[in-house]
Amino acid sequence: MPFTIYMIIINTSFWLILNYGVAYGSRLLPKGIFQSDLFFKEKSFERKLYKLIKINNWKDQLPAANSTLKSLKKELNPKYLDQVIMQTYYAEIGHFTIAVLGFLSIFINPNEYFWMAFICSVVNFLIHIPFCLIQRYNRPRLFKLKSRIERQSGRSTFSKMGHL
Repeated sequence: MPFTIYMIIINTSFWLILNYGVAYGSRLLPKGIFQSDLFFKEKSFERKLYKLIKINNWKDQLPAANSTLKSLKKELNPKYLDQVIMQTYYAEIGHFTIAVLGFLSIFINPNEYFWMAFICSVVNFLIHIPFCLIQRYNRPRLFKLKSRIERQSGRSTFSKMGHL
């Protein structure tokens, strides 16, 4: 087989393993790591950024691989919202990890393929970051919705940090 065929096989394998491996691996993370205010809490500048990029206008146009959110309006109870909130954590960490680790493709390719690998890595990054932003945009709203439902039912299951 010519060298190019081997590189196609290697690169295809890399991207498949990266995407499916990270998606699977993110679900194995302990839930406690998602309580980090350092990374997961909404930052003060984010609301301005979301208005600037008009995220509310396009966030529902991107594909969703998880069917959990499709039935959101049917099951508005705190336990279900906890599941939806966890999905936002998994999705954010997964998409962010894939966006960053995609640049490793540069190192698995010979020097003559540098620009191809670099461009693929940048495109991968640009594809995954909007999904991270959507999770970060939706999560505070889901916490507010959960809080409202808990107040209406007279109970609260929030921790002091507002995370799971």
